Amino acid sequence: MKDHLSRKLAFVWVSETGQGLVEGALTCSMLLLLILAVVDFSFIFQSYMGMVNAADAGAAYGATSVAAASNTAVIASTALSDSSNWRCTGPVVASSTATDPYGYLQVRVTVNCQVAGLIPIPGVLSNIQVSSTAVRRVQQ
Repeated sequence: MKDHLSRKLAFVWVSETGQGLVEGALTCSMLLLLILAVVDFSFIFQSYMGMVNAADAGAAYGATSVAAASNTAVIASTALSDSSNWRCTGPVVASSTATDPYGYLQVRVTVNCQVAGLIPIPGVLSNIQVSSTAVRRVQQ
């Protein structure tokens, strides 16, 4: 009887020898996927922060005078002057002037772009539309 029980226990030990390897492979693949998602998000966030700074730079230039506020070409070139480190395809700058509720002229600069993910996953993460808008009161 004792010999029969020891053979059954030996079979249980032998049949579970690859369990740690399988669990390790599953865990490592999930951890790698999580790390890649964090890296991908960091690239998108870096592009977003660049666009926030670009919109603010364009609005800062447009706010210097009434003539500068209506010069959309220079506002766009000022906003895109530091766009070399973005992961964008075709950034677009739009600027406009309007009057705020207190009667002051203000300039609004919007920067849009498609940010390509590090690992494009069709239907999930291929391109992400990122946008930033800055508004400043024009000095008169």
